[in-house]
Amino acid sequence: MSKELLSLDPGRGKVGAAVLSITAEVKEKTIIKREELVKHLREVFDKYDINIIVLGSGTGADNIVDEIKENLDISDKKIEMIDEQYTTEEAQIRYLAEKPMSRYEKLIRKFIDWKVNKALDDYAAVIIAEKYLKKLDKKDKEF
Repeated sequence: MSKELLSLDPGRGKVGAAVLSITAEVKEKTIIKREELVKHLREVFDKYDINIIVLGSGTGADNIVDEIKENLDISDKKIEMIDEQYTTEEAQIRYLAEKPMSRYEKLIRKFIDWKVNKALDDYAAVIIAEKYLKKLDKKDKEF
């Protein structure tokens, strides 16, 4: 089993979660309800060899770190905080690249400041992980 990282985009009611390999391959991404976080993390830890947990430093990040430490044995895992500034905007761009707009949506977007009407926390979690991996590229590429 190869080593992966878990990335979390914390929020008030929901959390974006993504598992990526050291080569930035997305293994899975999802959005979970805040109250289901610990259960979801147990499932992720059973399925993957997670060595590091990367969190966006925004809303509720400290609370999530405390909750993880209180409810899970993460003594063999490192926790890193990453600046999540502009990840929502980047997530929207990534989503639109993967799921092109209809002609109607493109027409509307010409006239109004239109945003995707979908939660993009899972995409934001992927972007947070990629930021961490880019930071590693500048150092050494090991978890």
